[in-house]
Amino acid sequence: MAVLEAENRQLREEYARARQAAYRRTAVSLLIVGLLGIAGGVVFPDARTVLFALGGTGIFAGVLTYFITPERFISAEIGGRLFEAVHADREATIDELGLRGDPVYVPGDEVRLFVPRDTDAPLPESLTDLDLFVVPADPTTGGVAFHPTGVPLFEEFSDTMDQSLGTRPQSAAPVLADALVEVFELADSAESTVDTDTQRVTFEVRGAGLGDPRAIDHPIASFLSVSLVEALAEPVEVTVTEEDPLTVTCRYGHRE
Repeated sequence: MAVLEAENRQLREEYARARQAAYRRTAVSLLIVGLLGIAGGVVFPDARTVLFALGGTGIFAGVLTYFITPERFISAEIGGRLFEAVHADREATIDELGLRGDPVYVPGDEVRLFVPRDTDAPLPESLTDLDLFVVPADPTTGGVAFHPTGVPLFEEFSDTMDQSLGTRPQSAAPVLADALVEVFELADSAESTVDTDTQRVTFEVRGAGLGDPRAIDHPIASFLSVSLVEALAEPVEVTVTEEDPLTVTCRYGHRE
């Protein structure tokens, strides 16, 4: 057993070093391009402005890439295992309380994943500062309010944005689909379509990672739903169909 653990640790370290080496090779390549651009600007005065600009960009990108090289990498398998633990606790809570309603992501001081007591039950009158166990005066509006896995992902995503998502699903949806692939690498590809008549945003996702994507509050569906709640300031219900491709359907709009 000790030998296997040592071998696994060695493999993880080698994998991390390989990923870091790939980043650093990219950084060195950019630096070389930058230096060649500067040298070319000295040798060819007629193109000096363009070559100096190219050289400066290459050097800046190379330095930036080198210093933002991640020190550690978490494999998708480990991330999936961690989510399985979160999912198991949430399913157990829902079963213990006998909740039968469909989960809905709701706006407030912070987006929460509300699971109502009964099917088609109305949302609580106040959605601000919800406790984990929602026990209002009207017992038909009770349930639980989880902290979604998509909230920290949305916060991380927001830090990369130069501007807001906007308040229209047509502008937000394609940006979120790109973020799944380009920012978080949670999927190989993702496309979006918007139907304003039925108030639905549908994402087709290929190569989804991190465990069972149909599980409640899976990071892919959670990130998309939380982001739409933040953009539209409306509750969002999500349905996930595991086909080829994976389909994540977000229904937005006020729920009585």
